[in-house]
This record gives sequence, C-alpha cells and structure tokens, in this order.
Amino acid sequence: MSILVVGFAAFPGVSRNPSQDLVESLARRVPSEVATLVLDVSWEASWPRLEAEIRRRGARTVLMFGAHLRAERFRVELVARNRRELGRADAFGGFPAGPSVGDGPERLPCRLDWAHVARALREAGVDFEWSTNAGSYLCNDTLYRLALAADAIGVERFGFFHLPSSDEGIEALLAHPPLPDVFLSLPMERIEAAGLALIEMAATSSGARPGEMIPPRE
Repeated sequence: MSILVVGFAAFPGVSRNPSQDLVESLARRVPSEVATLVLDVSWEASWPRLEAEIRRRGARTVLMFGAHLRAERFRVELVARNRRELGRADAFGGFPAGPSVGDGPERLPCRLDWAHVARALREAGVDFEWSTNAGSYLCNDTLYRLALAADAIGVERFGFFHLPSSDEGIEALLAHPPLPDVFLSLPMERIEAAGLALIEMAATSSGARPGEMIPPRE
C-alpha cells in the first residue's frame, strides 16, 4: 500500500497556494506509507516530476489537490478533460504547446469510490460539491496525463480536489490582485480535516484498519 498526496506551488494570480499549505501540513502528520509532493506549476515539468515520483514510490493511490479561488466550497473533481488554456502562463512564464493535453479522449474519469469519498468528507464535517470541470490549467493538465498513464505506471486509484483559499491566506492574496469580486475561503483546519479524511479513506480501501493510518493531533 503506497499513497502519494500531491499539491501545487504558487502560480500567477495565486501567490499562496492552499494545496501547498495543506500538503506541507499533512507531511508532518502522516506515516511513512503516505508520501507527499509539491509540484511546481509548469506546463513542461509538472507531469514528468509527478510520474517520476509515482514510479519511485510505487504509488498505487494518488490524491491531488489544487487551488480554485472561484470554488464555492471544497470541490471533488470527477473527470479530467483533454484541453489546455492557450495563452495562460505557468509560474515560469511558459505557455502550453497546444490546445489538447494529449492523444486521448475528451474526458477520462478519476478512479475513487465516490460513495466512500462522500462519507469521509461528511464525517469530517467538510462541505463539498461535485464537479465535472477541472478547468484547463496545469492542475487539469497534470490530472489528465495521470489518467492517461495510470494503467501503464501501476496507479489503481486517483482523484483530484480543488480547494478554495484558506482564511489564513487572504492577506497574501490581497497583496497580489486581481481577485474575483466575491470568493469563498475556509479555515485551514477544515481543509486539513478534508485531506486527512481522504487519506484515511484511501488507506482503508487499501487494506488498513480504520483509524490506524492517521495519528491524533497532539
């Protein structure tokens, strides 16, 4: 059983990525069977780095998190879409090579037990919504590549979750406009509760006993 938890670093318009904060927080709490990774937001480098880490770790489950300032709440993405936003720069000033991610269908489904996902989030007290539109930026790009390659690299389960801003990150966002006219934020402890619940769900479905993967906070 190997679980890889992935977040993304800052990018234009988001100077403090809540998914990076989440993954760095989780890294201090999860056992060795759960690996963590923060990806740079790069059209060229994000997927190769993730693929290399999956192969190195032998990860069978990948849980990805990213930022979406217009999300109404914690957002569960159900599919990856084969499209890119042309003209959208990454964190290094790079641009996508074309409008499609790769040679594949328009959509590829994520692979998690959605009833278990819903139960885990509800039991953690996290308000969430389902989504079939993961956008056309780097998070969707990386997710689609993962979906396309999953069988070849041994990934059995994977999912992606968009996060609104954290309450603690609002000041940093205000320093780097533009921002939506209205947007939601959640306390970091709620975002962390969601991440922990999903890791526990993934671990349990992989054979761990409920409650044995995540130690209590001291």
